[in-house]
Amino acid sequence: MAAALAVGAGTTVRSGTGFGAAWFAVTGLGLGIAMPTALNAALSALSSERSGSGSALITAMRQVGATIGVAVLGTVLDSVYRSGLSVSGLPAAAATAARSSVAGGVAVAHAVRSAPLLHAVGNAYVHGMDIMLWVCAAIALVSALLGLAFLPRWAGPPTGDAAVLNAAGAAAVPDAAGAPAAAGAPAALNAADAGDRPGGAVPGGGAAAGPRDAARAE
Repeated sequence: MAAALAVGAGTTVRSGTGFGAAWFAVTGLGLGIAMPTALNAALSALSSERSGSGSALITAMRQVGATIGVAVLGTVLDSVYRSGLSVSGLPAAAATAARSSVAGGVAVAHAVRSAPLLHAVGNAYVHGMDIMLWVCAAIALVSALLGLAFLPRWAGPPTGDAAVLNAAGAAAVPDAAGAPAAAGAPAALNAADAGDRPGGAVPGGGAAAGPRDAARAE
C-alpha cells in the first residue's frame, strides 16, 4: 500500500486515467488486506468476555482516526495548493476566491477567461495532492513497521519440553466413559483373571458362580 501511494505521488496534470486507476486499485487492495488482518490480530489477544468491548473500542478509534486523518490531510493539500498558486494581476476578491479552493480557482479562471490561470490552478492542486500522498505513504510505512514490532505473531506447534508437557496433560484427561485412560489397564486385568475361572465373567465385572460355589450355597 505504501508503494502504491508513493507511485501515486508521481501524478501530474498529464497523467492518464489508467495510471490513476492502477495505483488507486493497488492502494485499495493493500488496505483491504491490512485492515482486517490488523483487526483480527488485535481481537485475538482478548478473551471472549472482553471481545465485545474491544471491538467497540476499535470501531470508535477507527472512526475518530478517519475524521482526524481527513482533517490533517485536507489541511496539507489546502496549504500546498494555496502556496503554489500564483494569482498576481488579479483583483483582491478574485485572488481570494481562487485561493479558497480548486473549484473557486477554476471558476475565476473561466470568469476572466485566463488559460494560464486555469493551468496554474491544475498544477497547484496536483502538486498538493502529490505531497498529501507522500504523507500517506509515510504513515502507511510507519504503521507497517509498528505492526511488525508489536502485533502478536502466529505460534507454531510446541516442541521440546512444551510438547512433553502437553502430551502429559492430554494423557491425564478422562476418556468418554468418565474415567482416566490409565484406569482401564487394571480393569482389563481383572476381567481376564475372572475369565480364567470356571464360572467365567459377569457383566458387572465380577466372576460368575461356578459348580463349587453353587454346592457351598446349598
